[in-house]
Amino acid sequence: MLDAPRSQGTLVLVVGPSGSGKDTLLKLANDALADDERFRFVRRIITRPATENEENISVSEEQFQQGLEDGQFAVHWRAHGLFYGFPTLIDDWLMSGRIVVANGSRSILAQALAKYSCLKIVSIVVPPELLAQRLNRRGREGSDAVAERLRRGASFNLSRFSVDEVDNTGPPCAGAKTLVHKLLAYAGRVDGKKYFDSNKG
Repeated sequence: MLDAPRSQGTLVLVVGPSGSGKDTLLKLANDALADDERFRFVRRIITRPATENEENISVSEEQFQQGLEDGQFAVHWRAHGLFYGFPTLIDDWLMSGRIVVANGSRSILAQALAKYSCLKIVSIVVPPELLAQRLNRRGREGSDAVAERLRRGASFNLSRFSVDEVDNTGPPCAGAKTLVHKLLAYAGRVDGKKYFDSNKG
């Protein structure tokens, strides 16, 4: 882990269990805030091919390990047999005062908070039965892997952190609208009308 930068911006980690719809909400929020220079959305580096609605950068395990050796990651972790990381570019964005938004993991919150005092946490909340439906529908894993993701998702307790929640039970545009309003609030502006049309999606 690198030494903590003197952050001037805000790092927003959007977290939640597999199937909660983080990628979809982040894509919609990114689209809504595309013209607002205060915001930067992070493309995670991950050791599997990117899928629809994801903005990840796909690399091999060998490339990821080389990146670790070269100090290319601000934060990195492993989950579900895959490696994930945020590029050190996020530190430059934070130093320039940006609101930096990333798809994170609940397993790295303590690590991230120790490094970034400017951290905000947004948890995407979905009922367990809906998570199971979504995981089975996307067809990325077999039944055993889905069961493991559900078990892992239920094992996290975020009570020791300050967390803002976004309910993503309904249409994606509804959850995205809530997320956008929270991001605007972090930036000091709460009027989201010019950024997000609630009739979309």
